[in-house]
Amino acid sequence: MRNTFNLRQQVLFFALITVFSVPILAQNITRGPYLQMTSSSSTRIRFRTDNDSKPSILIGKSANSLTRTIKQSIAAKEHEITIDSLASNTRYFYKIVTETQSLGDSTYFFQTAPTKGSKNKISFWSTGDMYPGQLQLDVVSGFKKFIGNKYTNLYLTVGDNVYAGANDADFQANFFQVYQSLLKQSAAFPAVGNHDYDFTSRKQDDPNIAYFQSFSLPQKGELGGIPSNKEAFYSFDYGNVHFICLDSHAYGEDNIRLWENTSAQLAWLEQDLKNNKQDWTIVYFHYPIYTKGSYDSDSNTGFNLPIFSLRNLLVPIFDKYQVDMVLTGHSHIYERSKPLKGHIGTSDTFDPIKHAPQSSTGKYDGSENSCPYLLETSKPNQNGTLYVVNGVGGGTKPARPDGPHKAMYYSNASVNGSFYVEVENNRLDAKFLDTNGDVLDKFTVFKNLTLNPSTNLTIDYGKSADLVASWIGQYNWSTNQTSSKITVAPTASTTFQVNDPQKCFTEKFNVTVNAPLGTLESRQIPFDELKIYNTSGQLIKEYNQKGNLTDEIINELAQGAYILRVLWNGQEKSLKIVR
Repeated sequence: MRNTFNLRQQVLFFALITVFSVPILAQNITRGPYLQMTSSSSTRIRFRTDNDSKPSILIGKSANSLTRTIKQSIAAKEHEITIDSLASNTRYFYKIVTETQSLGDSTYFFQTAPTKGSKNKISFWSTGDMYPGQLQLDVVSGFKKFIGNKYTNLYLTVGDNVYAGANDADFQANFFQVYQSLLKQSAAFPAVGNHDYDFTSRKQDDPNIAYFQSFSLPQKGELGGIPSNKEAFYSFDYGNVHFICLDSHAYGEDNIRLWENTSAQLAWLEQDLKNNKQDWTIVYFHYPIYTKGSYDSDSNTGFNLPIFSLRNLLVPIFDKYQVDMVLTGHSHIYERSKPLKGHIGTSDTFDPIKHAPQSSTGKYDGSENSCPYLLETSKPNQNGTLYVVNGVGGGTKPARPDGPHKAMYYSNASVNGSFYVEVENNRLDAKFLDTNGDVLDKFTVFKNLTLNPSTNLTIDYGKSADLVASWIGQYNWSTNQTSSKITVAPTASTTFQVNDPQKCFTEKFNVTVNAPLGTLESRQIPFDELKIYNTSGQLIKEYNQKGNLTDEIINELAQGAYILRVLWNGQEKSLKIVR
């Protein structure tokens, strides 16, 4: 019998052919992914697809076990997916799945922040003035050589993230594509520069500016700090560090710029600093406070505007609230100071004894006079701010003939590079890296470090004691051990010593050992109550009033072994002797 279609079957058949013959538009990821707004319990993953898509993110603690799925419900090209309910200081792997693409492997991961105030080590990388071209790529390559497989928590920029027209295409080609390998693992917290505004002085958070379209930044106090209600300037907490990002270029809603002392941004800055209780405070923005690079901080004219005004306005605030470090760019040079305080004049008014009293280089490498900088919150004469200019992320310019600036201990206008920082508890280590990954400059800072030059301990014979060095770093003990903590059990009173290899810190531990019974020394042990038993547990003698264990008491006993129960100051101790 011949097969035939009735009319209804024919209609259904051709409908199916029509459906399956319509091409499905590709929904490929064309930007990102890049991480934003990372906290101790959440992060935000941003990316772009070439067509509208409803992607999903798969996440888990292993690249081979992505156990959680977050689905986007609204189709879009620009995607911001928040992942919350995460454990603190924990690594998570992820994969992005669109209707036509799956993107993710063992290199797609991030790490949540430690809890606020945590002393755990954190790290960040910083670049500034990322002029496009081979030198920009070389800076990235140098950092990769230096860092190896170590994880970097944050990526901070100090402005001029792009040049040319500062448009979306510029950000795509010269920022997101260049730093993609880092952005997919480390949360980016950029600062805005004059080139990001395309040299205009438009108002902050102008929605037409590609910079503000490209980033999600904590303007509502979501990550700590006082809400700024502006993505142009903001603050956040990460571990035991408080970060503050400023906009040193554009007009605010009040039509006032930062360097004018009535600006709303300045008022917010001071309130944020006043409210800050973190161990460390780091401020970053574009225009430098001190420089003699391609710009001059002693002038307010031409392209130098408004550097001189910024210094006079901001330095007293940074001094007042004991800001630890200020990172800037704009001037195409690397420069850094020692801890400074109170200098608001021109370069020729800088007095190293008055404004930077710590004579050390801070390099902490065993070279002459290189011990770490010591900052002490409670001592007005032993605190200050380190100023760093890092404007060599893509190109250098000749330094001024009247440079370097007298406030800047180290200056290099001939090398491109980047800036890397680690913070652990009360120790901060900073390094300037060149395009080969070599360290050209570095400094170490300890904050509120309490050294114990001599510590006295008493232990009983046969007991042990734990000795712990007070600083974070390397250790050489007189016992030849190299850990921060050692356990000792001396049989006689002994002094133990520990120092760092650079001989900047030394601590001594004087351990007194109470001698064992049976020696003359032991028979001066005081007691409130003394009971003497034979080895069968029979009470032989009892003393119910204060006294001292002496030879006279011992000599009254017959020869043999005895157990003595000594009660003194509410504590009981059992001792064995042989007569």
